[in-house]
Amino acid sequence: MLKPFAVRMSLPWRIAGRIAIVLLGIACVLYGFGYALTTPFLLKQFLAPLLPLACLTIWALPESATKPTRAVEDLFWAFYLGAMLWPGYLSVALPGLPWFSALRLLGLPMAIAMLVRLSTSTPFREQVVGTVRTIPYLGTFMAAFSAIQVFSVAVSDQPVTSLDSVIDNLIGWTAVFFVACYMFRRPGAAERWIAAFCICAVGLCFMGIWERRLEHVPWGTHVPSFFATGDDAVQRALTGTRRLGIGDYRVEGVESTSLGMAEFLALATPFLLHYIGGPFRTPIKIAAVLALPLVFVVILSTQARLGMVGFFLSVLLYLVVWGVNRWKSAKGSLLGPAIVLAYPAFFLAFVAASFTVQRLKTIVWGNGETAASNEGRMEQMQKGIPMIFKRPWGYGAGRGAEKLGYMTPGGTLTIDNYFLLVALDWGILGFIVYYGMILMVTWNAARYGWARTLRNREHSYLVPAGIALAEFFVIKSIFSQTHNHALTFMIMGMVAALIFRIRYGVPGDELPNLPPLQPPARPRSSLAN
Repeated sequence: MLKPFAVRMSLPWRIAGRIAIVLLGIACVLYGFGYALTTPFLLKQFLAPLLPLACLTIWALPESATKPTRAVEDLFWAFYLGAMLWPGYLSVALPGLPWFSALRLLGLPMAIAMLVRLSTSTPFREQVVGTVRTIPYLGTFMAAFSAIQVFSVAVSDQPVTSLDSVIDNLIGWTAVFFVACYMFRRPGAAERWIAAFCICAVGLCFMGIWERRLEHVPWGTHVPSFFATGDDAVQRALTGTRRLGIGDYRVEGVESTSLGMAEFLALATPFLLHYIGGPFRTPIKIAAVLALPLVFVVILSTQARLGMVGFFLSVLLYLVVWGVNRWKSAKGSLLGPAIVLAYPAFFLAFVAASFTVQRLKTIVWGNGETAASNEGRMEQMQKGIPMIFKRPWGYGAGRGAEKLGYMTPGGTLTIDNYFLLVALDWGILGFIVYYGMILMVTWNAARYGWARTLRNREHSYLVPAGIALAEFFVIKSIFSQTHNHALTFMIMGMVAALIFRIRYGVPGDELPNLPPLQPPARPRSSLAN
């Protein structure tokens, strides 16, 4: 046994240990023989028991001076770029092996490197845990959400399918969140992340214009044979979709649906607005001003109302936050007070126009062509809510849509409302924990985003980050796909890290004219006095 695990044992214990090793060897031989007979048909079933053993092995690793921090960082950025630019429906399909998506190819090594770092480095653990604890109860909610997902495998009627979904979620959501908590503690990391987000969004907009002219994705006829393209969903994504009733092509980009593309661009909108209204140089402001109409046009090309709702929600929320901050920071300016005092009238005027101006009404609320989707969502809710109360602990991860059994006119199994899907998959408690996390982080982003004593420009990103999370919460009421969830959990980790830096400070955040912030003093109890 390797040091420091070797300990002195008496003779009976040494004999028992040797017998246990022999029995373990026999079990491994039988296990491998069973795997060889059944592969690849029971590949996931044989791999599943090895996961807790792998986690136990990582947990037992001793403290080490070897620090795979660089690997965690590089894999995080690679995963981030892959989540934005790689078509989520394209997976590597090699003979005899399961499909490997970009999430698994990049996310799994990142998650393993993070777990090894947590197990072997006390400073790394302290940094991650300290960041998460900056937002009260966030760590508890995140741990509870992971436990609920694992429990959903046990109650599922298809445990293998649910386990597959849970593993993807633990890698692409939970692991990404904790890595983001560590990454964004470093000054400049959030700046680079947001810059890459906006640049990729603009690049995908130009590609969307090209796609609209071709009426199919540019790579649709050039996909290599080693990618999985035989699936019906993949073929639909490669050939594109059209609006029912009028036949207009709907831009989808690297997403599997046009709604996913609209959601992605809507999440990028508050950051573009911040480049316009924030403390940035004139060339950056001009670039953002030019990019914003491009994003609006491509969202229109997706013909997805959720994109328009997200876009206008970003503008309305950012406008009032900018006005309040302007009022507080520039006492002699009338612009901030004018925006804040006129905002209620402006908001009501916009809502009224969305019902009276036909063009605006169509892109926000829809028209006759969207009546079928509205009726479908109502039908799903009417059928799904009684199912939730019938089985409040859920039907298992990845099983909600099939249990609901709603089919589109084209014969495709679907579920539109992610609120409903979360409750069907993970139960009522899972619903409360999942959306509780998002609202908790959004509220704290709003609290600290309005602070007057921010240390530097990077801290001001709390404002667009909070708006993006608010958008995400609203969009999920009508859209259930999860391709952009990894970006959302990165934003949640960014918010926690920026709040930590505001409260406690890190090297590189201090400005010469601002004293370093100190941790808030704990109030003394009456007994101590």
